Formats: sequence, C-alpha cells, structure tokens
Amino acid sequence: MKIRENAPFKTWEGVCVILAFTVLAMTSCRTNRNLVYFNNLPPEGDTTQIVNKMAAKIEKGDILGINITTLSPEYNQLFSSGAPPQSLVTTQSSAANTTVNTYNTNSFDATRSGYLVDEKGQVNLPVLGKIDIAGLTRKEAQDKITAEVAKTAKDPIVNLKFLNYKVTVIGEVARPGSFTVPDERVNVLEALGMAGDLTPYAIRENILVIREKDGTRTMQRINLTDKNVFTSPYFYLQQNDVVYVQPENNLKAKQVDASNYRWVPIATAGISAIAVILASLLR
Repeated sequence: MKIRENAPFKTWEGVCVILAFTVLAMTSCRTNRNLVYFNNLPPEGDTTQIVNKMAAKIEKGDILGINITTLSPEYNQLFSSGAPPQSLVTTQSSAANTTVNTYNTNSFDATRSGYLVDEKGQVNLPVLGKIDIAGLTRKEAQDKITAEVAKTAKDPIVNLKFLNYKVTVIGEVARPGSFTVPDERVNVLEALGMAGDLTPYAIRENILVIREKDGTRTMQRINLTDKNVFTSPYFYLQQNDVVYVQPENNLKAKQVDASNYRWVPIATAGISAIAVILASLLR
C-alpha cells in the first residue's frame, strides 16, 4: 500500500500526529470553576466581624431531653415517673463500711427518649404537669421549669437539651443526608462539613437555605465565595433547615462527554503503532 504523492500527508506518521492533536483538542476543553471560599477576603491581616447568633427557639413537635434533680431523693423519685423501688440502689462502701443510697433519677423512659412538645406548645412533666415552653429558648425553658420545681423542692437543677435538632444537606455534596446536631449551634459551613463538603460541580455562589417557621416557608440564597456570608441571617442554621447545593449542569455534562472519549487515547496509540509499522514496511 502506497500513499499518493499528492496526498496532504506524505507518511502515516503525519496522519498520526494530526489525529493526536485533534484528539487532544477535543478532550482538553474544560470549564474553570471558582472553588475558593470567601475569595474577597484580604490576603493578609485580621478580619473581625461581630457574630450575631440567634438562640434556637423551642417549637411544637420538638423532642427535648429534660433531667431534673433536687436535694430530696423522694422528690427525685417522683420525677422518675413512679419508678419502682429497685431504682433505689444500695451499695456498700468498703472504706467506711457504711451503706450509701444512690437514686437513679434517669429511670424514667422519657428522660432517655425525650419529652414531646405537643401541638399546644406544652411539655408534660411528671409532678409538674403541662408547662408552656414553645417559643422559648433552651435557657428560658430551663429557667421556667426550674422555677416551677422550686415551688415544692429545694435547690433544683434542671438540664434541658434538644434531641431532634437536625439539618438536612442535599444536592452537590459528597454525602447528602440529615444530620442530628448535639446542640443548637450549627452554621452552613459545619453542615456542609458533615455532608463531606461540596463537590467540584457545586455552584458555591448560590447555596439555597430552606426554612420553615410558624407555618411559613422561606428560601434564601447565600454566596460562599463572598465574605459577607458571615453576616447573613441564614449563615447560622435553625431546627429542620434544608441546605440545597445546586449543580453546574453544563460542567457536569461536559465532564460526562469527556468521559465518553476515554477510549480515544487508547485508539490513538493503537493507530500510531500501526502507522509506524506500515511506514517502515513501505520504505
């Protein structure tokens, strides 16, 4: 087989080179994305901002962990919701050879599984009955319950925490899902960290936060490439907030198209080898 003298390329090597450059041009087209957070921060020096964190409010449907202890073992027993006598554990102290009574104030199931705030915004506690706490912060509710217990018991200690405080992160993140927060303080960056951070295809300039409160749903977009995101009222998340990370569809489509050409380098190498062999045979 001979190549025509008037052919554009005199040898198979020339054809191979042109083909290789063509393939390289087809597979090297990429769209650059801004993957840097807060890129308008000054490169040097300190940047100070006032943190305006709003305390989470207790809402209807919340589940709270409430633990109440007082100086009265009998009263503690009542808060254990009528726990049986075996909740009073007797232990022997070897050092003083004396008997010590330890009251298990956590024997009431609700202390472990939580107290539900009902549709009226009330929580039903042993001994105390129903107390209105919806709309209060954790500390305000804690103080209110403490005041109620103090009417009939001495020096009460009340600990209250959210058991179902969660946020949901979906979209272009490594591990989308719902995440339970041990306390009521979590911001967008922490939530994204729990979800494995954004993928390279995520639009960092347009993160959507969806919030439902008092029967109203609000949606706000924040820009993670802008330092002003720290001052947004949606930077700190609230109970049941949903964070949606939008994908850059064009970029993902180009990446998919590029993956379809993964066979091209292999084919090019094969053609090159064949071209070299044929060229050596035709000399």
